[in-house]
This record gives sequence, C-alpha cells and structure tokens, in this order.
Amino acid sequence: MARAFFGSVEYRVTVDRDLGDTWAVTVQPPPVKGIPSAPYIVKLQGNDRESATRGALEILQKAGRIDRFEP
Repeated sequence: MARAFFGSVEYRVTVDRDLGDTWAVTVQPPPVKGIPSAPYIVKLQGNDRESATRGALEILQKAGRIDRFEP
C-alpha cells in the first residue's frame, strides 16, 4: 500500500478502479481537531494499479499537496 506524507504526517492513500482503464487515487489527510479534511482525488488512465498510483502521487507532489511518498 502506498503512503503519502506532508511533513511528518502520514496521509491515507486508496486506489480504486473507475471506468475502463481509469483509476481514482484518493489521498486523505488526517482530521484536524476532529474535523475531517477534504481528500485529494486524482483520476488518470493507466495499465495497472501501481503505475496509476505512482503517477497520481507524483502529480500531487509537484502541486505541493504532499511532500513525499512511498510506493
């Protein structure tokens, strides 16, 4: 299971198959003071789960939403 981080905080990563070859990668920040945070969702096409996950996490890292990730 992939892991994403912002600073030292770990975000939960889930990957679901969408329509056809499309994958939905969701990165869920932890709640802040009990209030849930909005997830980051990236949908992209890929041949397999691993490549779609890596591509989505790279997009989020370049956008500054996460600092780093572990595939």
